[in-house]
Amino acid sequence: MTSNIVIVGGGQAGAWVAQSVRDAGSTANVLLLGDESHLPYERPPLSKAGLLETGAAHVPVFTAEEYEKQGIRIELGKRVIGIDRAAQRVTCSDGSQYPYDRLALATGGQARRLPFPGNDLPGVLTLRTLEDASAISARMQRGGHVLVVGGGWIGLEVAAAARQRGMSVTLLEFGDRLCARSLPAFMSDYLLNVHTRQEVEVRLQASLDHVRAGEDGRLTASLTGGECLSADMIVLGVGLAPNVDLAIAAGLAVENGIVVDEVGRTSDPNIFAAGDVASMPLSWHPQRLRLESWANAQNQAIVAGRAMAGDCGRYDDLPWFWSDQYDLNIQMAGLFSPGRQQVVRGDPATGSFSLFQLESGKIVAAVSVNAARDMKNAKQMIKKAKVVDPDALADTSIPLDRLR
Repeated sequence: MTSNIVIVGGGQAGAWVAQSVRDAGSTANVLLLGDESHLPYERPPLSKAGLLETGAAHVPVFTAEEYEKQGIRIELGKRVIGIDRAAQRVTCSDGSQYPYDRLALATGGQARRLPFPGNDLPGVLTLRTLEDASAISARMQRGGHVLVVGGGWIGLEVAAAARQRGMSVTLLEFGDRLCARSLPAFMSDYLLNVHTRQEVEVRLQASLDHVRAGEDGRLTASLTGGECLSADMIVLGVGLAPNVDLAIAAGLAVENGIVVDEVGRTSDPNIFAAGDVASMPLSWHPQRLRLESWANAQNQAIVAGRAMAGDCGRYDDLPWFWSDQYDLNIQMAGLFSPGRQQVVRGDPATGSFSLFQLESGKIVAAVSVNAARDMKNAKQMIKKAKVVDPDALADTSIPLDRLR
């Protein structure tokens, strides 16, 4: 019998591991150790309602009463600094130690900071935690100027929020298009047009050289080409570094994240990992993937938590992600790759359309803009791997559910 289950990480994945252990019927002692001072919370609101101040930035995954009802003990402000696999215990920075029979690592990641001089100055910010969102929101003053570094999802959402709150925005992207890692060029061009129409100054193939602080508290950013820009704050949105130090020190297999199997088990059969930090196999992809999304943090953690309780399923979900920018809700399913056939359904000029990628006649990836029903159908069509007629797919007079 597993008597002690310890979960390291107080984010969404950690919370769902704990809940899923109970859902699987385990009566083990469940302890969640979180290094933040808040109950585990969802991160999407940080860059959306949190920055826009249209809703709560802190959205707990579960309430304190729910944890108590489930018999889940939570210790906040506890940073785990070591794992003794032989003795099966973890050690925290305050010297406290906790034994485990099964251990889950849901340590997530931290926002990357580019190594330019001045990257640690006040006003050079990243967005990962509740405190980060609060610091950025507090500096979003109407009439001010923000320099956003990074043209991925976080950078674009920060840019959109800043414009909606009356700031001028300059966005620097090192690559030659926006969201190049996750979207095809068609969508990159669409997003560029969206932000340009909102008067965001987008600089492609641009990067920072260094930043200086002025006596007035403003920042001066020098670009690699020599140009200088003045800003009230700089927000870095250049990706996430998975927190794998604990796993490496413990001798676990690590390869762009903690290596796990289809149920979340690491190279140590008593240790599991889930969420942003886990590198996993998926039946529909030839290589291991580490997915940074709300859906993955929840659904993979559910499988891992149940497996820790002895109820082994398999995590094999399709990646799904969403972003809110201005009046647009953008949803994406699957993984895009160059060279595939593409079909556009609807008119991008209307602000509601979908783009599909096909391989051997089957939909393998889709992105929708203000077309949630398209996305709902697209997910089913991808899962069923059904061959579809591209002309029928593009024809908005034909309901997508007829093609499923």
